[in-house]
Amino acid sequence: MEKRKFMSILALCAAMSFSFVGCSDEDDPVISVPAESVSGLSFTDVNEAADKISGTLTWTEPSASGSVTKYVIYASSNTTSKDVKLGEVNVGTTSFEIEDTMNLGYLLVVAANDAGEATVCASVKVEDLAVDGSFLALYFLNSGSMGHNNASLYKYDVETGEVTPDYFKAQNGRGLGDTAQDMIVYGDKMYIAVYGESTIEITDLQAKSIKQIKTDGQPRALISDGGKVYATYYNGYVARLDTASLEVEATVAVGRNPEQMAVSNGKLYVANSGGMDYNTEVGYDHTVSVVDLASFTETRKVEVVINPTRLQADESGHVYVVSMGNYADVLNTLQVIDTRTDAVTPLTACPNATEMAYADGKLYTYYSQYDANWNTTNTFISYDTNTGAVEEWIKDGTTIAKPYGLCSAGGNVYVSESDFTSTGSIYGFDAAGRLILSAEAGLNPMKVVLAQKD
Repeated sequence: MEKRKFMSILALCAAMSFSFVGCSDEDDPVISVPAESVSGLSFTDVNEAADKISGTLTWTEPSASGSVTKYVIYASSNTTSKDVKLGEVNVGTTSFEIEDTMNLGYLLVVAANDAGEATVCASVKVEDLAVDGSFLALYFLNSGSMGHNNASLYKYDVETGEVTPDYFKAQNGRGLGDTAQDMIVYGDKMYIAVYGESTIEITDLQAKSIKQIKTDGQPRALISDGGKVYATYYNGYVARLDTASLEVEATVAVGRNPEQMAVSNGKLYVANSGGMDYNTEVGYDHTVSVVDLASFTETRKVEVVINPTRLQADESGHVYVVSMGNYADVLNTLQVIDTRTDAVTPLTACPNATEMAYADGKLYTYYSQYDANWNTTNTFISYDTNTGAVEEWIKDGTTIAKPYGLCSAGGNVYVSESDFTSTGSIYGFDAAGRLILSAEAGLNPMKVVLAQKD
């Protein structure tokens, strides 16, 4: 059927009051305009010229593409106007190269077929590199409450001190989901492990979603090395993600309910907690798996105190392990693994810790215990991994009543605080132990990361 003839018949049908929805020749199927829309648009400008953009526009196809046969790409002055058509690609394609194009402010992707284009579209706001060539922000990852679908990401503007709640939702039109657990920045991307959703969210440095990976287990912790991102799955595996293809390319079995990881001497160390078996005959796990990174195979399991959860590596070939014990007669214990021999010894200079972080030759810890009246006693101790010196590392008298998490970013150390029911707080300290940041976070803040583009 010729296109002109088809359009004439279609116009005739629209003018008549018949109840059918389309017209066709006897041999042609009835085609409806698509109702679907792509999602997760992402674009980063790499063109240094003002008002010009270049780069790769990416998106996620709808779960059911229906009658969609192609996607049409437009430059737009807003989120709906089809101002300038840039091109089109066949269904099954999820990217489009933009070269030296005038920046109108937005890019649109519209699903289409021979009957026309969908009335709905997906859009992404374009940040011109010439205008916004640098970027610096801290992000606060908040776990939320399990089962309540309220994990969130807050943005802290380093220059102004302004906090933007629910920043991920503002950027993507949806929340993170249920029970976010960990987040890392690697290269020009951020990776977020969302335990309750069994997903790893991949975004650009401004938290715009690039891809959402559905995982075969509930992701718990993340670490990066050598162009790869590694994720522990709580069902007993570690997954390896390729940061170019953004695909899970391999998994390896480790111990029960693995938590944090550390990389040292070409090996990946994985804390096997066995936390889900705490009230069974099997009980807590008490091992750290050693995975050879070159072959991505587990070579051995190292025995540690029961319920290991936290790992940190220094530059001298040591991996530090916090075992949480049984919350009764086996206390939170800090140990060290010599990665040359995989021998484990207690860290007697700093024997107990609940959480730890590493920065610039120092292991920062806090140890939180309840007394008989369920009041917490907190100690904040640092261990110099070169000299063995131990001291309290909060120097300015700042008190944190309910510490929840500990991490380092950009050479500073951050403590999160939570009462498990209301919004939490983030406290940042410099290397001298002075408070440099105090800000509101979301419910159960887990992690602080620094995102920076020069």
